Amino acid sequence: MSRAEDRAFESLLDREAAEREALLDSLSINVTCRAARRDTAESTQTAQRRNTAWLLGRVMDDPQNHEAVDALVEAIQEGEGMTRQFAATSLAEIGGSHVQRQLLAIAEDEDADSDVRGQAVFVLGKVGDKETARRLQSLLDSTEDEQVRQKTFSALSKLGGHSGD
Repeated sequence: MSRAEDRAFESLLDREAAEREALLDSLSINVTCRAARRDTAESTQTAQRRNTAWLLGRVMDDPQNHEAVDALVEAIQEGEGMTRQFAATSLAEIGGSHVQRQLLAIAEDEDADSDVRGQAVFVLGKVGDKETARRLQSLLDSTEDEQVRQKTFSALSKLGGHSGD
């Protein structure tokens, strides 16, 4: 082989190696996400659930990873106080439209626990867009839950102020 052919061949091998590494990273993240979701959903040990919720926010930077988001939303809904807080922080790190949709559904659910709704609203104040602000304004106007009202007012302030009295 000529020197140019050697370089071309090495370049091809380097590209294939990079593609394999990217694929392995992706598979590793998916496996980690599935295991973490299982841990947050099935673990009866509070510390394990809390640590898993924290970890998901650090390794899942792709808002399109619905599995990670869903696991964290479950942790907010079913976890104890610190687990909820860690899950909320992780959701704020991830952000994205799926996070907003999931949390708006919780915030607007009058049957959900006030603490859970408040935690969802708190995160929405960090990751929300104009549509989220509009829906939070409607929630502020309609809810009678004082804790949710306070969190909603605060979230709206973070999103650019609340529009009207």
